Amino acid sequence: MTGKSIYKKLNALCIIVAFLNIIPVFADIPDAELVNQQTDLSVKNNKLYISRSYELKINNRSGDQYAEISIPYSKMSKVSKIDACIKDKYGIIIKKLKSGDITERSTMQDFSFYEDNFVKEFTLKHNEYPYTICYSYQLQEEAFFYLDSWSPYINTEVPTLNSLLTLEVPRDYKITFDSQLIDSFKVDTAVSSIKYRWRASYLNLYDSEIYSPNENSFVPKVYIVPDKFKYDQVGSFYSWKTYGNWEYRLLDGLSNLPEEEKQHINSLINGVDNDKEKIKILYHYLQDVTRYINISVETGGMKPAPANFVSVNKYGDCKGLTNYFKSILNYAGIPSIYTDVEAGDPIRPIKLHFPSMQFNHVFLCVPLKNDTIWLDCTSHGPFNYLGTFTQNRQVFLVDKENSHFTMTPHFSKDDVLDTRKILVNSESKNDNNTLFHSTLRGYSFEYLSDLNKTVNDSKKTQFINDHFIASGFEPIDYKIIPSHRDSAFITFNYTAKSDKLFKKYGNELLIQLIPFSLPGLKDSKNRKYPIQIDYPIHKLDTIVYQLPPGYQLSALPKNQTVHSKYGDYDIQFLQKDTKIEVVKSVVLNAGNWPLDQYKDFFKFIRQVYDIENYTYIVTQKQV
Repeated sequence: MTGKSIYKKLNALCIIVAFLNIIPVFADIPDAELVNQQTDLSVKNNKLYISRSYELKINNRSGDQYAEISIPYSKMSKVSKIDACIKDKYGIIIKKLKSGDITERSTMQDFSFYEDNFVKEFTLKHNEYPYTICYSYQLQEEAFFYLDSWSPYINTEVPTLNSLLTLEVPRDYKITFDSQLIDSFKVDTAVSSIKYRWRASYLNLYDSEIYSPNENSFVPKVYIVPDKFKYDQVGSFYSWKTYGNWEYRLLDGLSNLPEEEKQHINSLINGVDNDKEKIKILYHYLQDVTRYINISVETGGMKPAPANFVSVNKYGDCKGLTNYFKSILNYAGIPSIYTDVEAGDPIRPIKLHFPSMQFNHVFLCVPLKNDTIWLDCTSHGPFNYLGTFTQNRQVFLVDKENSHFTMTPHFSKDDVLDTRKILVNSESKNDNNTLFHSTLRGYSFEYLSDLNKTVNDSKKTQFINDHFIASGFEPIDYKIIPSHRDSAFITFNYTAKSDKLFKKYGNELLIQLIPFSLPGLKDSKNRKYPIQIDYPIHKLDTIVYQLPPGYQLSALPKNQTVHSKYGDYDIQFLQKDTKIEVVKSVVLNAGNWPLDQYKDFFKFIRQVYDIENYTYIVTQKQV
C-alpha cells in the first residue's frame, strides 16, 4: 500500500491518417503498437475470472523492449493458461511459447521483507521487423473488492488501436463503475446475466509536462467495483461510510500489546502530563526501534499486521506501523484515527462520487483539544511533519460509524523556503572559489535528509553533484549538517568554482548573477495540459561579490520586481566598499490553472529567467 516513485520518462507520438484496414499511420512510426487488447471478466459463485489477450506489433529494434512480457499475479490471484506466439510481418506463426521459456520471480523490493506478489516472465523476439507477439493468460481471484481498474494500454508511450473490456455478472449482482475517455459503452441483458462492454483506443499519447496534473486525468480508464463484497470481512461500496466501516472492522483484534511493551510505555511517559509531549516521546520511540519494510500478505496487503507482531519483530509496513502506534497511543489513553491517503506527486484528486479504494498509503491523525497531530509512522523525519508526500490533499479518516474526508495541512511559502548565502571570493578573474551556505526546507530538505541517511558516500556525491550544485559550478567539497530531529530544515554547505562568472571586454569586466534553478518549461504554443503546482516554490539568495583587484564598479544594475498571480520575483543591488551585495527572491505559488492561462504563467517564468541570466554587474579596470 506504500510506494514512491519520483522518476518518469514519457514520449509523444502523433497520429495523422487512416490506412486501408483503419489502422492509423503515424508521423513517426512508433516503436510498438498494441493492435488489439481484450479483457474479459466474469463473476461466478463469488469468484472473479479474468482473461486477458494482447496483439502487440513490434516495428523496430527499439521496440524489442516491449517483447519482454511480465504477467503479475499473487497468492490471491492465481494465473493459468499462459499462451503466446510470434507472427511475422505476413501474419504467419513462426514461434510458439514453450513452458520452459517462462520464468517466475517475486516482486520483492529492497525495502520488502515478505510479499505474496510475483510475476511470470518470458521474452519473444524476432530479427525481422515488423513482427507481432500474441499472448494471453487467465487469472482467478476468490477474494476481491475491485473488479478491475482498466487502462487500455501497456505503456503510455505505446499507442493502442483497439481495446475491449467485457464484464459478465449475474442479474442480481450490482456494480458501480466510473469511466473516462471511453469510445463506447454497451449493456446486454440476458435471462440470468448482464454483460457490460467498454471499447476504447489510446492514440492521443500522454506526454509528461512540468507542473501538470497526474496522468490519470488524460488517459482512458474504467474503474469497476461490486456494490457488496467479502474481503476478510463483508463490506460494501454503497457509500464512503460503508467502506469506512469495512476497513475499521479490518483492525478488530489487532491492537493487543505485550506486557513488556506496556511497561516500557509507562516508563517513557511517567510524570508527563501534556498529551502532545507524550505523543512526541512515543513517536520518537517508534522511530528509534522500528523500521519500514513491505509486508504484502493477508487480504492482499490490506490488513495490517497485529500490534504485538510489530512490537516483537520491530518492523512493519505503513499499515502495520500505523496500527502499532495507534495501539501504543490507545494504551496511553490518547485516541487516534487510522487514515488513508493517496500519497505522491503530483496530487491525484479523490473521486468523491465513486466510493472505492483510491489510496496507496496510511498514516495517523491524532485530534487533540486545540490541535491536530499528523504522524507518518514510516517516516524518520520531524514530529508532526507530513511533507510534500502527503500535504494539502483529501484524506479518509477510518472512524467507527463516522468515517469521513478531511484535508491535510498545506505548506506555506515559509515552510518551503530555501536560502543561500553565497560568497564569491575573486582574487583574479580566472582563480576564484565560491562558498555556498544553504538552508533547505520542503522537498529539498526531505530529499537531502533521506539521501544523507540511506545512500553510500559515492552515490550520495553523485546525487548531490546532479541536483544540489549550482549550474555551471564544479564542486570542490561539501558538508551536510542535519538539524535537530524535529526541525524541518537541513544545512548544506559547499565550495565550488566556475569560469563563467566573469566576462572581459577590453577594460570592462562583467560579473554574472548566479541564477536560481528554474523549471524548463515549453513555449505556450506547445503546452498540452493545465498547470498544477502542489506546494509553493520559494527561494532566497544573498550573493556577495568581492570585486577583483584593480577593478571598480562602473554601473550597478537597477532593482527590479515582477509580480503576478502565479508568483513574485524581486532583486536588489547594494554596493559596500569593494563588495557588491545582491539580494533576490522568487516565489512560485501553489495552485491549479487552466491551459488557457499557461501563456501568462510562461510569461512570468520567462521574465524571471531573462533577469536572472542576462543581468550583469559592470566593472571597469582602474587607470
